[in-house]
Amino acid sequence: MSRRLLAALATVAVSGVVGVSAVTAAPAVAVSAPAGSLADWQRGQWWVDATRLTAWHEQGLTGQGVTIALLDGPVATGIPELTGQDVRPTASLCDRDLWRSWGPTTPDAPLDETSFHTTSMAALLVGSGKGNGPGGVGVLGVAPGATLKTYAMFNTVDPAAHQNLDCWGPGLAAFLDRIVADGAQIIQIPVSLDVMGDEIQAAFNRAIAKGVVLVAASGNGGPTSKVMSPGGNAGVLVVGGMQPDGKVLATNPTSTLDNWDQARSFDVQYNIHLVAPGADIVGGGLAPGHRWDSAVLQSGSSGASAIVAGQLALMKQKWPQATGNQLLYSLLRTARRPDGSAVWEPRRGFGTTSFETTLTTDPGGFPDVMPIFASMGNVMSNQPTPPFIPQTVGSDGLLPDASATSTSAAAPQQGSATAAPEAAAQSTPVPRTSSTAWLVWLVGGLAVVGLLVGGGWALTRNRTSRNELRPQMSHEPAAGTDDDGPPPPETARQAVGRPAGRTGQGEDTP
Repeated sequence: MSRRLLAALATVAVSGVVGVSAVTAAPAVAVSAPAGSLADWQRGQWWVDATRLTAWHEQGLTGQGVTIALLDGPVATGIPELTGQDVRPTASLCDRDLWRSWGPTTPDAPLDETSFHTTSMAALLVGSGKGNGPGGVGVLGVAPGATLKTYAMFNTVDPAAHQNLDCWGPGLAAFLDRIVADGAQIIQIPVSLDVMGDEIQAAFNRAIAKGVVLVAASGNGGPTSKVMSPGGNAGVLVVGGMQPDGKVLATNPTSTLDNWDQARSFDVQYNIHLVAPGADIVGGGLAPGHRWDSAVLQSGSSGASAIVAGQLALMKQKWPQATGNQLLYSLLRTARRPDGSAVWEPRRGFGTTSFETTLTTDPGGFPDVMPIFASMGNVMSNQPTPPFIPQTVGSDGLLPDASATSTSAAAPQQGSATAAPEAAAQSTPVPRTSSTAWLVWLVGGLAVVGLLVGGGWALTRNRTSRNELRPQMSHEPAAGTDDDGPPPPETARQAVGRPAGRTGQGEDTP
């Protein structure tokens, strides 16, 4: 393992930077030395046994018909695990030669510290299990029947500059929109984008409105570091790693919040939501001579996030009518926690993901409400509050706040199949009328008013004598009645039945 990779791994827990123009992409995986032995490969299969992965595949749950998007670097589709799989290098946002030409979606040279990471994630997602390890063993993907579209967010390491050739930030929001338009149902982001801004958040929000589930790695900075971006973006599921004994990885960062009371109350991001196998798993990697080695064991949150993204593909295949919100609820509500542990913990989240429960319990019974956009109180609430999720920024370049708009209560349910694209509604031009038409309407209106006034005056004179002959009616209120007049009209808040706005809370029932 090179010094450059060690330096990159030491800085994966990074904070979001508002208004930056470039994306600094850092892998979220710590790689062990190449194993090369059958014994090591067998040891790294513990997570396959723990999740009963092969049993689910034998039942026909392989992710067939589901599309996963992987945002990382170039992917080497020629490795044995990906041969014959539905892997489609789709697009690159990166400039290869310092802005002179677009970067490749597949490596055009031997594997290096960047392209192997993407290739490993692809193998964990859709790998066939057939590799170049001893006896032909390889990496078995969680969803080998799924379609995987890869998007290069950064390029291979430049040996001369000793740096990644990164993506150009201003195009990232449009790039995310393109990924959703390409049909992605699950998006895995196992690298640090190191970018925060309202344009990026709006792009994530548009994906959420389409029912897309966003999965990110937490990073490997350890307990003194915070969750890396895009874990700071609302609505992104953040996954940390766990060991075979159920303990969290020592490299898991810590969440911004300290306990469940805070997590269910405060609208604060950079928190871990879930953990999955992430220690000494067979994920493949870089061997001496820049070649792929299927028997390499790896540890880190990248592999854990790939496992959860693949699990979501299996869930989506079995429960195709479930929305993205319901899939998230199923993952978080059914997560397993050690006996006596809290509902949510800063480095464990809601617990360890459960293949058994999520693949045998229909998520259609869960609310179709985004559970992790504002506070995490919605996760354990039986009466979740739909959060306000704006999909476009205002003229000032900022996302509108729920308190600044009167339409938040009527916003479409994010993630549901019937959610209407708010961006299109906001961009619809307002109909306008020409000045000539206004003049015609004005003259016509005055004529009508004149006729009405004249007619009313004539009717009044004709009825005066009749009114004088009628007995005077009493205006005293009858007994038992009230003369305060009609009740005031019902307010919008009374009609809705609950206050509008982003609260993320309800009746919590842990």
